[in-house]
Amino acid sequence: MQCEIVEGGLHGNKLIAQTAQKMWTTSGVRSFYRGLPMGLVGMFPYSAIDLGTFDHLKRWIVARNARIKGCSEEDAAPGAVATAAIGGFSGALGASLVYPLNVLRTRLQTQGTSIHPRTYTGIVDVTRQTIRGEGVRGLFKGLTPNLLKVVPAVSIVSCPISTCSITLLIPMQTYVVYENSKRLLKLS
Repeated sequence: MQCEIVEGGLHGNKLIAQTAQKMWTTSGVRSFYRGLPMGLVGMFPYSAIDLGTFDHLKRWIVARNARIKGCSEEDAAPGAVATAAIGGFSGALGASLVYPLNVLRTRLQTQGTSIHPRTYTGIVDVTRQTIRGEGVRGLFKGLTPNLLKVVPAVSIVSCPISTCSITLLIPMQTYVVYENSKRLLKLS
């Protein structure tokens, strides 16, 4: 939704309702799903890169720790901090490699507004116009702020029920929770 800051103009829920009404009258239900195919196309490679990198790095660290400590791989699992670092790195890598798809999707979604008047005929056109107008660098516009949100985005505030009370919440990395859940369910 475009945020229109106009003196005396609509704000908040009224602006959202008016924008939704404009979208419905101009393009019907289709306008609410602009960019969805690109979002779905970007989701799968991101997840594959993220999870694949995490799993590969974790296995490498486990094997390295076992070799250095002279113990079995079951006793050489990385700790919570190392797991969080691996998860942060794998998330940042996945986000960086898939980021151009997010830029193109966003441009498709915001086309035709007063702030983004340029229009595109589809994914090939938006890619061509972006590269022609801004170079390949244009596909990575806004990557730094996106990467700065990756670590907080994969962090959650949670703790195992058996180890904390309701008043004590321990921030944990998503992958720490993932690994602990796998251990609890005897999946690893």
